[in-house]
Amino acid sequence: MFALVYTAGTVARITKWYAGWLAFLLCMAVLLCECAKVKDKAEAHRKKLICLFCVCVILFAVAQIRYDTKESFSDSYMQELTDESSVVVWGKIYKTEYKNHSYRYYITGCSAQTGNKKFRCNDIIVYSDENAAGTGSYIMAEGKVSLFKEATNEGEFDRKEFYWAQMIDFAVNADSIESREGRFSWFYHRIDTVKDVMVQSLLKVTDEKTAGILSSMILGDKTYLDDEIKDLYQVTGISHILAISGLHISIVGMAFYRLLRKRKMSYMGAFVCAGTLIVCYACMTGNAVSTKRAVGMFMLVMIAAVFGRTADMLNSLGVMVIYILWNDPFVMGYAGFVFSAGAILSIGIVVPLMTGKKKNRLWTSVAIQLPMLPVVAFNYFEIPLYAVFVNLIVIPVLPVIFISGLAAAGILWIFGMVGIIPAKIAVFPAYIILRLYELLCQAVVKLPGASVITGHPSWSRLVVFYMALSLFLLWFARLLRKKSENMIKWNLIRAACTVILIFVLIYTPAKPAQMDILDVGQGDGICYRFSSGDSIFIDGGSTDRKKIGENVILPFLKYNGIEHISYWFVSHADQDHISGIAEIIESGYEIDNIVVAKAASGDEPLDGLISTASDAGINVCYMSAGDVVIMPGNNDKSAKRQIKCLYPGNDDASEDRNNMSLVLKIEDEEFSGIFAGDIPSEVEQELVKRHGDSLDADFYKSDHHGSKYSNSSEWLEAISPKWTAVSCAEQNRYGHPADEAIERIENSNSRIFYTMKSGQIKYKESAVYENNRQ
Repeated sequence: MFALVYTAGTVARITKWYAGWLAFLLCMAVLLCECAKVKDKAEAHRKKLICLFCVCVILFAVAQIRYDTKESFSDSYMQELTDESSVVVWGKIYKTEYKNHSYRYYITGCSAQTGNKKFRCNDIIVYSDENAAGTGSYIMAEGKVSLFKEATNEGEFDRKEFYWAQMIDFAVNADSIESREGRFSWFYHRIDTVKDVMVQSLLKVTDEKTAGILSSMILGDKTYLDDEIKDLYQVTGISHILAISGLHISIVGMAFYRLLRKRKMSYMGAFVCAGTLIVCYACMTGNAVSTKRAVGMFMLVMIAAVFGRTADMLNSLGVMVIYILWNDPFVMGYAGFVFSAGAILSIGIVVPLMTGKKKNRLWTSVAIQLPMLPVVAFNYFEIPLYAVFVNLIVIPVLPVIFISGLAAAGILWIFGMVGIIPAKIAVFPAYIILRLYELLCQAVVKLPGASVITGHPSWSRLVVFYMALSLFLLWFARLLRKKSENMIKWNLIRAACTVILIFVLIYTPAKPAQMDILDVGQGDGICYRFSSGDSIFIDGGSTDRKKIGENVILPFLKYNGIEHISYWFVSHADQDHISGIAEIIESGYEIDNIVVAKAASGDEPLDGLISTASDAGINVCYMSAGDVVIMPGNNDKSAKRQIKCLYPGNDDASEDRNNMSLVLKIEDEEFSGIFAGDIPSEVEQELVKRHGDSLDADFYKSDHHGSKYSNSSEWLEAISPKWTAVSCAEQNRYGHPADEAIERIENSNSRIFYTMKSGQIKYKESAVYENNRQ
């Protein structure tokens, strides 16, 4: 109860009161219900109850004060820091990583100096090209500030929020680093040495893919983890096995503790030895939040045994939650913490009520994973429907993988190359099981509905889900009070409740028409969803942002619950318009049709994209001026949902790729828009002659990213748009958008929006919204 109240206080500050206060009131209501049970002895317990209420209120207030204090501390210096400003930082390294040919030093106990101002601050990441220091060392780094960027598109990874949740405020690109050994550097250096040796040992005794999985699973080192395996495990719902968690701590710590107890060692002695081993293991694996939670709960179990008591799992979790939130109140925004704490709550509360008196592995798996589905949907915008069954197969043999990999690395570490053959024999069971895991996941992915795109669930949907789950659990509790169970009836009830809860999560109500101009940097990416629910996409590329399809477009589609694209229009084959489309196709995302200009066929990059689409089974359509794509819903005479091709026609030809851009006009019930790729002013004026007043539209996506050689006055006068969107990077070598073009757009009395300033631009219900950067 204390942990729930403290968490509610933290949530109250994060969500600006509403959700936190609701959670607090629910906790108090539960407490009142418990008090009602002892009404016959209420007088005897009155002082205790008053004390309990007072403690809850104090904890609720303290959590909010603690959050405000930490937030104010960070704001006091972050408002004065800017990108590329010179800075000197001091601190102690608590973690090191090597990624993308660069070393990353995570330092704590930090101080920083900019100009003449010196201040203490939260943790910092220092980037360096040289291996300048090790864990446990103190460093002084001089370089340039690198502020973490906020997500500017829906669904995009938010680096600022991710590091904020870990109390890391900013990074430094170091020009120079000076280091000195700390008091316990020898300990950290030896731990790091052991970890590095074990990782290299795994690489020597098995292939890199297997070694990468084992290194991540056993040692918390993801350097060699294959991205395809990571994505495959995530889609099938078993990515949790790659993170150090309570299962790993149990295998290492509890196994060692029980071994010592069997050897007749005292409880205190076994606790000291097992506790020391676990602390060393936590330090070696990075001591992430989930690891801290697991280690803390393990220690409480051991301490209880020393005093001849039994540790309650939920109370142990409560102690660790308060401890973690006290140190870092922002961690509520960190998915790893929510998953870790939520899984224990599921085991402690849902499993006993849902499995009944006769334990069942299937329903145990359902009971653990069902309450976590909203958290999965909230973070990944899709849920793996078959995860329950996959985990039933995967989890029981995890200890075999763990012991096999640990034994192989240990043998080679201790005996050197002499032990290479025994080490390869030891790792063989892990190799076989991991290959079977991969085959299992690949088979599951091919099943219909393997991964259901839910979109980003609203808070109201989450409340409905957990209220329904609570009511079902109360029903289960009432059924369990009966002396006998009708298993058929019991299974039907559990199945029906599970289906209802999943339906609450995946049901998507009808939504109004919506258009989004994504912030893809120097490029274009436009999505339009008709009120009928069908979605189309225009272009999808960037020249200054890598993996734009994987990192921006695909997360956006999933965030908005768009399960497939009916028509993906390609204006022309410049990389800033198509670089991300191939990534989307290769990801397996469902696209019904790729549409290209017929007159532009024969362009080599375009033909390459067409070949990729054809190989994926996507229908390729060729469009010319005068062609119209009719969208569903046109049976209603008042409705008008279509995409017209205005250019190029079969007789149009040019050696300049921009001149052959596909020009489209989208028409919906209350919306019309012109999208013309990179056509120059000569083509614009030709289109004015051909179409005249029929070009009139509400929305205009500026041609060629706001180039001065496009967006002519005649063109703008014919369109007379209410809104204009300019899609380009804040810094680009083309000078987009040009002052001349912006002046002409302003003279057309159109309101201008810029992705470089506003991030993603959204049109919905006859209004345009900006996702402003803070």
